[in-house]
Amino acid sequence: MGSQRRRQSAEVYRRRRILVGVLAVVLLVLAGWLTGLAMGGGQDTDEADPQEAAEGAAAQDEAGSDPGSQNDSPPGSEDSADADGQDPEAEAPQDQPPEDGSCRTGDLEVRASTGSESYGPGYAPRLVMEVENTADYACEADLGTAEQEFLVEHAGATVFSTAECSVSRESLPVQLEPGQVEQAHFTWPRSDSAEDCAEPIALNPGSYQLTVSLSGIRSEPHDFTLNEG
Repeated sequence: MGSQRRRQSAEVYRRRRILVGVLAVVLLVLAGWLTGLAMGGGQDTDEADPQEAAEGAAAQDEAGSDPGSQNDSPPGSEDSADADGQDPEAEAPQDQPPEDGSCRTGDLEVRASTGSESYGPGYAPRLVMEVENTADYACEADLGTAEQEFLVEHAGATVFSTAECSVSRESLPVQLEPGQVEQAHFTWPRSDSAEDCAEPIALNPGSYQLTVSLSGIRSEPHDFTLNEG
């Protein structure tokens, strides 16, 4: 009887050890599965949906972008030039003439005058054009008759213009130094602009205005008087 209890106790003990070992293995497997599940779940949480990620990036770019700081212009464009402090449309320096040495429009001042302030009957008024180089450099201007116009008006109407006369038109290039003044003269025979402008006509006495121009540069009107005979 006593020996049978001891054998049963040993067998029960062995079975208990086996059960404990099996339970330990099961627990290890279960722990490994739970660990893998936890890691897999964390990875799914970190990986955002592609569409949501794209929308988030677009929102971040829109919120954080500065329109004033963007510069998509290629090198050498107007924006690049402006960034360098250069204006691609800037004119050439005004302290020197153009490459061909000619005078600019703003370099010349044209003035009108007459030999006398008034003329009696039978006297042909002397019309004067003055051209001054107002630039700080020497330049060349055409002072010939091809570029000149003497215009006489009375009471708002044109009486005479050399541009309408059949006269010889010639070029006369002149090198003008800074401040140099040149004159051109035309003796007006009290004619209108018909034909050669040489035939006198009957003119009303009163105030007349002379305007001269050179290459399109016009003077201010100059008043003079034709007296009654």
